[in-house]
Amino acid sequence: MAEQPLDTEETGTDLPEGLVPPDIDAPDGADESDGLSPPPAVGASAARGGPVLLRERYLVDTANPLPEFDQPSAKAYAVEDRRDLSYKLFALACTPGLPVQIEAIKVLKGQDHAGLLPLVDWDVVFWPPLGQASMVIIYERPLGGRVVDRLHKKEARITEYDVPRKVAEPIIEGLQVLNEATGPHRAVRPNNLYFLDEDMEEIVLGPHVTAPPGFDQPADFEPLDRASCQPEGRGAGDIRDDIFALAVTIIHLVIGYNPVAKVKPEVLLHQRLEMGSYTALCGNTRLPLALIEPLRSMLIDDVSVRWNYNEVNNWVTGQKTNPVKKLPAKRSEVPYRFRKREHLTFRTLAWHFAQHPQDAVKAIQSDDFVNWIKRYPEGSGILETLRGAIQTAKFHTDNHQGSDDYLIAKVSTILDSEAPIRYKGMSFMPDGFGPLLAIHWSRKGDPQAAAQILAHDLPGMWFSSRDRLNRAQLDAQKNIAKLKGLLSINDPGYGLERVVYEANPGFACISPLIIKHNVMVVEHLLPAMEDAATSADTSSRPIDRHIAAFIAARFDQDIHPHLKALAAPKEDTSIIGMLSLLAFLQWKLRAPSVLALASWVGGLLGPAINAYHNRHTRDELEKEIPRLVRKGSLPEIFNLIDDAEKRREDGDGFRTAQEEWLEAEEEVRDIEGAGEERLTKAERSGQQAAATISIMLGLTVVSILLVMEIM
Repeated sequence: MAEQPLDTEETGTDLPEGLVPPDIDAPDGADESDGLSPPPAVGASAARGGPVLLRERYLVDTANPLPEFDQPSAKAYAVEDRRDLSYKLFALACTPGLPVQIEAIKVLKGQDHAGLLPLVDWDVVFWPPLGQASMVIIYERPLGGRVVDRLHKKEARITEYDVPRKVAEPIIEGLQVLNEATGPHRAVRPNNLYFLDEDMEEIVLGPHVTAPPGFDQPADFEPLDRASCQPEGRGAGDIRDDIFALAVTIIHLVIGYNPVAKVKPEVLLHQRLEMGSYTALCGNTRLPLALIEPLRSMLIDDVSVRWNYNEVNNWVTGQKTNPVKKLPAKRSEVPYRFRKREHLTFRTLAWHFAQHPQDAVKAIQSDDFVNWIKRYPEGSGILETLRGAIQTAKFHTDNHQGSDDYLIAKVSTILDSEAPIRYKGMSFMPDGFGPLLAIHWSRKGDPQAAAQILAHDLPGMWFSSRDRLNRAQLDAQKNIAKLKGLLSINDPGYGLERVVYEANPGFACISPLIIKHNVMVVEHLLPAMEDAATSADTSSRPIDRHIAAFIAARFDQDIHPHLKALAAPKEDTSIIGMLSLLAFLQWKLRAPSVLALASWVGGLLGPAINAYHNRHTRDELEKEIPRLVRKGSLPEIFNLIDDAEKRREDGDGFRTAQEEWLEAEEEVRDIEGAGEERLTKAERSGQQAAATISIMLGLTVVSILLVMEIM
């Protein structure tokens, strides 16, 4: 078929509410290399319970939950391997509306790495308990169970002497392998450690791919910068973030409880900002002497000096290590009072300012604040930068740079360059913008506040405030620049819809047409649209902005010409662009016939058919389309409608007909004339004839007279 369209004219443990997508009616053939099975059908008659078969092999029993393997964002169920009944497995059913880490899932599938719970298989299947499709991931069942459960039952024991070799060594090895393959784990915590064997000798890290990085983590397991974020905005980070979580995990395992369990999260965060994470998280807890320096070095808030993989590995193998020197924190000698809370550091004040931007704008212009800044260590330079930000805001009172929210976001970054971006109640790291946008859209249905972050270039302001960017931050900076470029184009296939799918490879398409099908890979798109077409409003188009953007983000072919045609202002060109995109997708993916979708598309082709000038051609197309619709072949329909030779002949014939009509019109006008022109022509002809006759008569008379005189 033709590949180009017609040319155009130029958290803690509880899940947040609202993440399960709304009903489909709410407003608003696969490549074997990917191991994809046909997508699940979703219909009103689908059963609400019973077993689920995945890959024609794994039987998931939805009536047999396994809570000991639950994740905060996914529920566990028993699995039977029909090829090997002795193989112990469990399944995790992910929460629709949450982006999953699909790239990591693909890499880890079927792999066996030390320190990591083996991921056996995965697929998107219809999930009866939810009445819609869901991502289901199959894991090998750890025979020794959850580590903390065994410890609480006194069935296992971990002492300070066991920590380096039995706990830290396998975990750090798994983290390193994972980091090199797909990125950090970001779900290291005591209740996500398992004994892989029945003898409880081998400890492995549990699942981490069922939610965005850091989303399932309690805040006290997150480094300070990411703990200050909302869960969906914490970002991927790097292995040093996992090392921080490993240190907190070791503390819990060694002392047998959470030392800050009774401290309110907001109070604990304030203490960490003011005193540092190690002091705040350990408090008065007495740790084994041999673990104090390693834990302090892994819990340091300055990521540039926090222990990395090599240093932790040296510790667990008994080699020489260099403990991190603790530097005194910068603090004011006198507190600054803002909204009845006293602050001794810039970090706590920046955090508090962001929570109350209107009050903060008044505060930063007060004499009390200026005087406090002057007395702060190295506060003079900060004061000049703050004054510059205030003056800039006054100069831009007519746009976003003059708003209180933008000014305080900037002030917060100036006061604490290590802090996340804080804007309109949102708090996130730049590499966490993608999940933030996706979950904001799924939960609230209005992504505009998140879109302003990109449009107003708040990440750019954050990057420019830092003296140096590490590798992960440089990657995030490049990604943000790419997303900004996509946001600036408003055509179908671009805009904010394209941004959300580019930034979240594991986020299902949220078009109302197919939202219940949980389409995460492009191979499942056409079958989902075919299933939806049986009950859709066929007066509307089957491609909305979400579907166009999803295809553009997930399809590894050049579809720019198709999108350009789709965005054309002429209705016939736009219709052909829609058809060409779907046909190209079906052709390239070798997808099976789509009878219902072809019927839907066929009913919308009126403008494209009427674009032909020849009446007989239009009649032939209208007779031929039903036959191709019954075949379910979009490529054949496209080739019929947009046949290049047929269009050339139609154009040539139309131009010839125009020329013949003009010639005939001129001939008719010459013969018949019109109105005054006809009368004038007749009078002129009569006058000429009369004059000629008069002259001839005159000459005749003169000639006769001359003859008579001669005679």
